[in-house]
Amino acid sequence: MELWQIIVALIQGLVEWLPISSEGQVVLFLYNFTPVPPDQIISLVVWLHLGTALAVVVRYPRVIFDILSLKDKKLLRILLVATLSTAITAVPLYFFLKDNLAPVHGELLNILVGVLLLVTAIVLYLPTRREEEDAADTERDVENKEAATTGLVQGLAVLPGLSRSGVTISALLMQRIDKETAMKFSFLMSVPAVLAILLLEIITGSTLPSGVGTLDLIIIEGIVFVTGLASMEVLLRLARRISFWKLCLVLSVVAILFGIPALIS
Repeated sequence: MELWQIIVALIQGLVEWLPISSEGQVVLFLYNFTPVPPDQIISLVVWLHLGTALAVVVRYPRVIFDILSLKDKKLLRILLVATLSTAITAVPLYFFLKDNLAPVHGELLNILVGVLLLVTAIVLYLPTRREEEDAADTERDVENKEAATTGLVQGLAVLPGLSRSGVTISALLMQRIDKETAMKFSFLMSVPAVLAILLLEIITGSTLPSGVGTLDLIIIEGIVFVTGLASMEVLLRLARRISFWKLCLVLSVVAILFGIPALIS
C-alpha cells in the first residue's frame, strides 16, 4: 500500500461531512500528486464514498433498522423521493465527467474546483442571511417536496468541488428545516445515493486504477470509515458554532490561484 492511498483516504473521511467538498479536495490531490490516470479518478472517488456511507449506517443503526423493517415508512418514502430526484441530475453528470474529465489540464481542473467551491460558499451563506431575516418563521419537517428539491441539488454535487453535504444542508435550511433535522437527513440521503452510484460503476464495468488492489481498497475503506465516523461526531458537536462558508471561500481562492498558470501560459 502506498502513502498517497492513505492520504486520500484521510482526506475523504475527514472532509466528507464538512461543506467544503470532499470530492473536490480528493480530485485535486489525485490529479496533482498521484499516478492515478485522469480517466480513472472519478471511479476511485466514487468508491471512496463507500466508507463514509458505512459510517452513517453505524452512526444511525436504529434509524436504518426502522427504515429496512418498514417501521418508519415516512422516512423510507422521503428517502426514496430524494434518491430518485438525485438520479435525475447525478446520472447525466456522472457520464459527462467520466468522458470529459481526462482531457482537462490539471491547472484548469483546479480552477473548475475553485469556482465550484465558491458556489458552495455562496450557497452556504444564503441560509445564514435567511435565518437573520426570517427568525420568527416556523420550521417544518421534511416532506416529499423538500426531499425532491434536495435530491435534485444532491445530484449536482457529482461535480468535483460542489459540496454534497454543503448544498443539501443549505437546501434544507432554505426550506425552513431545522438545522439538526437538516444535517441528519443530509447524512441519511447520502447512503442510497452512494450505493446507487456504486451499482452504476459495477454495471458499466468501470475498474479501479491498476495500482489499487483489493487489499488496498479494503484498508482504504477502513480508514475512510473510521475517520468519517469521527469527523461526523465532531461536526454534530460543533455545527452551531462554525461558519463553514468562510472556510469554503478560502479553499476556493486557493484552488483558483493554483490554477492561474494555465491561463497565463
